[in-house]
Amino acid sequence: MASTLSLCVMCPVCLSDFNDPVSLPCEHVFCRQCITSYLESHEGAHKCPECRQNFTRQDLKGNRVLRNVVDVLQQQKLKTRQQTAKNAEEMLCSEHMEPLKLFCENDQRLVCLICKEGEKHRGHSFKPVKEAMEISEKVVREALRFILHDNKQMGDMILSQMLEITTSKERAKRLEEKMHVQFNKMHDFLRKKEEEMVRQLQKQASSAEVSMRQNASFLSKLQINGNNQESILESGLQMSQPERFSEWWSEKGFPLVDTITLSENKDIKSALPTKFKSRLDGTRVISDHFTLGPYETDLPLIVWRDMLGSVKQDLSDTSTIDKDLKLTIKKESHLQSQGEDYFAKFQKFHNGYKDNYVENIHPGQVYWEVDVGAEAGWEHGLTVRYYPKEKNVSVWQTLFSKCFENISLSVKNDRLYAVRGGEETPIVTQIIPSRVGVYVDSEKRQVVFCNADNMSLLHTVWCGDK
Repeated sequence: MASTLSLCVMCPVCLSDFNDPVSLPCEHVFCRQCITSYLESHEGAHKCPECRQNFTRQDLKGNRVLRNVVDVLQQQKLKTRQQTAKNAEEMLCSEHMEPLKLFCENDQRLVCLICKEGEKHRGHSFKPVKEAMEISEKVVREALRFILHDNKQMGDMILSQMLEITTSKERAKRLEEKMHVQFNKMHDFLRKKEEEMVRQLQKQASSAEVSMRQNASFLSKLQINGNNQESILESGLQMSQPERFSEWWSEKGFPLVDTITLSENKDIKSALPTKFKSRLDGTRVISDHFTLGPYETDLPLIVWRDMLGSVKQDLSDTSTIDKDLKLTIKKESHLQSQGEDYFAKFQKFHNGYKDNYVENIHPGQVYWEVDVGAEAGWEHGLTVRYYPKEKNVSVWQTLFSKCFENISLSVKNDRLYAVRGGEETPIVTQIIPSRVGVYVDSEKRQVVFCNADNMSLLHTVWCGDK
């Protein structure tokens, strides 16, 4: 019971009985001197060594009840020591039933005068009990002083460890907050990029749909006109009387037939016209000619590279991203057959692009980037050769033929032009990009030029749609 109570009145800092105990708002109790030393040795906000709750010097409250309990317990300990001393005065040798008046220094035990003369203690050194007690008390006091010093250091270490725990938690919290900010920034970038790409897709798809609907409306009108012509001609063929047929022919049949007759066959004096011009001449089905360039096939990789631009702004002075980091994408398909078109590009060597060195672009999608004005022969890097494929002709025969069309970008007088064959088309842009990406989709017969600095589309060419 006394041992359990002793633990309850022990200061968690000095590990001794409370001396003038004081309570904190969190109800933890410390010696006044221990908690005062803690306050004086730590700056800033003060936290309870036990629970880390904040407190101030004004929060220290003397705990009179606990102080009384400690006093009572110490009085009991004093009585116990006095009773022990009294019992020691009355202690008798269990062997000779004589008072234990001496202390054997060799065996470190009490002995009587008869024991001293006995064989067991021959040659040993002895001290009177009181004198031996004084010597041992000095040793005990030194040991106690040493342990108290160790305990104080241990208490300081405990406080320091608790502070380290608090510091670690606070640093982890700051890092977590910083991490949330950084990830939120990336999430915002990706969300805005997604919205931007969706808007661009919807705009291009809507524009393509308008063109296709207008064409469908035009074809519908042609069909309605054709149905009316069909009805008029069928109505004439249903007439059996020559007079009525001739009247119909004069009023309806001849004007209608005359409108669909080819001009070189309109001499009806010699014979009736037999060749007609089709309403399908000059009409076609418009394909969904809109594109997002490399975003269509490699969106994650392109967006990742886009995001590097925003990441660069948050890098420390000692952290860098290679400014020459270029993307190269190649997705080959094995669906190409004889009779389809071919594309080629100029080969790039360690010292740039060179004349007359071209390589076949395999079926599929290919993307590469060129630094404008910085790479040797950069104009060749922005040039794609388009070969309309002939049947029964090999790839090498095609590449060495002169039947090709150059599709490229050029810079003249600080303006950007798209060049196809000998035709130049000015591109409206505020600045000349420092890096241009070239995207070729041979399956769609599509060549796309991009501003690689921000991955915006510059110009698109649909080969075969001259």
